[in-house]
Amino acid sequence: MSKKIFFVAFLLSLNFAFAQMVNGIAAVVENEPITLHELYKTSQILKTDERNALNFLIKDRLEKAQIKALKIEANDFEISEKIKKIAQESGLNVSQLRNTIISQGVDYAKFKEDVAKGIKQEKLYQNIFKDARINVTPEAAKAYFEQNPQMFLQFNQIKMTRYIAQSRDSLEMIQASPMSMRQEVNTENLELKSEQLPPQLRAVLNRTPNGSFTQIFQTPSGFEMFLVNLKSGEVLPNFQDIQNEVMSTIYNFEQDRVVTEYFNKLRAKADIKYLR
Repeated sequence: MSKKIFFVAFLLSLNFAFAQMVNGIAAVVENEPITLHELYKTSQILKTDERNALNFLIKDRLEKAQIKALKIEANDFEISEKIKKIAQESGLNVSQLRNTIISQGVDYAKFKEDVAKGIKQEKLYQNIFKDARINVTPEAAKAYFEQNPQMFLQFNQIKMTRYIAQSRDSLEMIQASPMSMRQEVNTENLELKSEQLPPQLRAVLNRTPNGSFTQIFQTPSGFEMFLVNLKSGEVLPNFQDIQNEVMSTIYNFEQDRVVTEYFNKLRAKADIKYLR
């Protein structure tokens, strides 16, 4: 092969490699690439189309850029305390949590990185909300409740099964295989009216579809969860009974609005290149 032919072939191979690289990237946000593989994977996880997945990933990159710009960090003590909290909420100690994570094939160092990322995100959002000064009054909550009663309808009666165990693992096995019977798990069939339930549990059950399990709760005597067999009827509670829930709903809406406006402004100023 002559030198000239070799040189042309070399240039063609470079062009092909570059084309592959460009084709493998959907966008670049503040010099951070978003790959086509990541875009596809995110759309599958979120069960949405690529456009929404791309918007999600652009926001993720803007978060990272803002965390870097504001010099937000997560130190070793904060990471350790967060891991302790995660372990306690799972009914485990830190060593047990670590072993559980490793047994599931997850790199523990990567888990710690994700914890650190979560802490940085919390600090960023605290910074965003600090300047927003969201204030929800009982009067505003009552007006919202009266204007949107359909949002706060609750079931009138419920048939459900209560599962009680000493081990979280036992209940997780039931969730994975609802038809299985386990001797160490006690069950109780309940049929109650809405007003007979504690407000916090009622709110959880209200969000849980028929035929689904609630999350697992840790109690002083062990762990429990509920299977919602059937919710029936509709009742609009008195505002006084769910005032805190209404105020929390409005507060969450306001937080969403503040976050959306914040990142829309960042996106308008950001260096974003779309490569497909």
